Amino acid sequence: MGQVVGGILAVYILQLIWEKLVFMRLANDPMKGKLFSTVAGYLTAVVLFGFGSADGGAWRPDGALIYLPGLLIIGVFAWRRAKVLREEASKQTRIDAFD
Repeated sequence: MGQVVGGILAVYILQLIWEKLVFMRLANDPMKGKLFSTVAGYLTAVVLFGFGSADGGAWRPDGALIYLPGLLIIGVFAWRRAKVLREEASKQTRIDAFD
């Protein structure tokens, strides 16, 4: 249970870092930015886990399963937030069109 909670927190924190530093500036669509940053956070967590737990041996790929629940949970929340942001942007565009 502790690994799942830690995996969710790790993916969330890394997703925020990726979003603020890269994808918020590069992605025009909030849906793409949020989902890409979530996947980038997941991949970063898996790579860091794999190299960090190798103990001088080969890279360990089992971190992909540890962080998968975090990817799915944070991905759903990011998708819902991006959907709201996209709707707000389309409303703003319609209001600007009538001005």
